[in-house]
Amino acid sequence: MGSNVFSPSALKVVLSRISYFRRIWEFRDLFLVFVWREFSVRYKHTLIGAAWAVIQPLSMMLLFTFVFSFVLKTQVSNYPYAVFFYSGLLPWMFFDSAIKYSVPSFTAHYGLITKIYFPREIIPFSCISVAVVDFVISFVVYLFLLLFFDIPLTVNIFYLLPLLFCMILFIASVSLILACLNVFYRDVRLAINFIMQLWFFATPVFYSTTQIKGTLKYVLYLNPMTFFVEGFRSCTLYGQPVDLGTLTLFTVLTFIALWITLKLFVRVERLFADVL
Repeated sequence: MGSNVFSPSALKVVLSRISYFRRIWEFRDLFLVFVWREFSVRYKHTLIGAAWAVIQPLSMMLLFTFVFSFVLKTQVSNYPYAVFFYSGLLPWMFFDSAIKYSVPSFTAHYGLITKIYFPREIIPFSCISVAVVDFVISFVVYLFLLLFFDIPLTVNIFYLLPLLFCMILFIASVSLILACLNVFYRDVRLAINFIMQLWFFATPVFYSTTQIKGTLKYVLYLNPMTFFVEGFRSCTLYGQPVDLGTLTLFTVLTFIALWITLKLFVRVERLFADVL
């Protein structure tokens, strides 16, 4: 009886359960085309191209460094302000960029959606992929900052891989929900900038949770981005490991959330052509 668990029929059932992910894989060539198109369109007719991915976090880092060094003169961290702020801005900018570009993605591609069929989730996922490319470019600058300030990298930097994987799952879930809602309610596109501003201040980008005591610290961790930002700092800047138990729990929860989101999305995507 145990052998039936691994029979071809049983395997077929398992694969059918994850068909929401499999259908994306079947259209992977189209997905790559969308990624290349999104990347090309984003930096088309620009003088410095992909360098904008570096300028944004760098400019914010310089602004925060100036404000907390000369205006407020507040001790935020024992680490150099430049690298501390940049380490918080890097994962946040990744999240912010992916959400803002993916939310209006369905309405921006209404011509394709109303004419031919393909897995619609490819569109916002391609926007997230471009944000990943921007993140990698900015991360190279981060490595140079660590080198400049003589901050050693430890083996704990490898925790960054599962942390980013979990973060991408989370971003995919949020972006797909918001992009879908934006098809039916265009208020989402108008409200997203306001929402992201509030989310930014609720995330420890220019401050650290180590400075916060009591119940407020646990409240901040209700925001998933708090875990991602602090985890990023932990394994790259502090040289400390990310808590594996928390990381595993976050990964499982985000994977389940993405699966449920895709399942619901498949049911409503057929309405897109009529609404758009």
